Amino acid sequence: MGILRNKFLDISLNNLLSWSMKSILLFCIIYSISRHNYVFAMAAILALFVSLLPQILQRNFRISLPWEIDCLITFALVLHIFFGEVLNFYEKVYIFDKGMHFFGTAIVAILGFMFVYAIHYLTSINLTLPSMGFFIVVFSLAVGALWEIAEFTVDQVFGLTTQYGLYDTMLDLIYDFFGGVVVSILGIFYIKKLEPKSRIKFHRSIREAFHIRNGERQ
Repeated sequence: MGILRNKFLDISLNNLLSWSMKSILLFCIIYSISRHNYVFAMAAILALFVSLLPQILQRNFRISLPWEIDCLITFALVLHIFFGEVLNFYEKVYIFDKGMHFFGTAIVAILGFMFVYAIHYLTSINLTLPSMGFFIVVFSLAVGALWEIAEFTVDQVFGLTTQYGLYDTMLDLIYDFFGGVVVSILGIFYIKKLEPKSRIKFHRSIREAFHIRNGERQ
């Protein structure tokens, strides 16, 4: 009974943390509309939608991401929208922008790692650890490049200044690269050092994420 109570308490606290951060994003939408900043309002709405993707995946596709991933995604969006834009940390704290590129790309890389390992574990595709690491780095850089394209497009269409020249853009991509490399190395090290019991637990979490009972791959 005590174990069930503790598990329920953990789930409740996790949900409280996640939805509290989502409430901050909702506040940012209301705040930006009240100040007639409709471009930022659209960005905040998009951020709120992305933060809800774990719940959408679970409800519609029966894919259950770990609550830690849900919180990391939402936390990164809160840092970007609330601290970066509303509190203007991007202008006040130079390293904040580069830190966000590293942190945000690291989260993307973690999602990429989960995806590519799930392909290896749940399908007939046999991937080596170096190939997984290479995929994670390339995937992270691709997402980072798409982000820069999105910023360039917003600047051209709405007359904003989210990019500060070639030097700033290249630094952003370099930090994206570092974020992907760090997660790639840690991911490979984690898989290599997994003990048998921990590996079974890790594989079970993957099956539970995709609601798969059988088909375990050794």
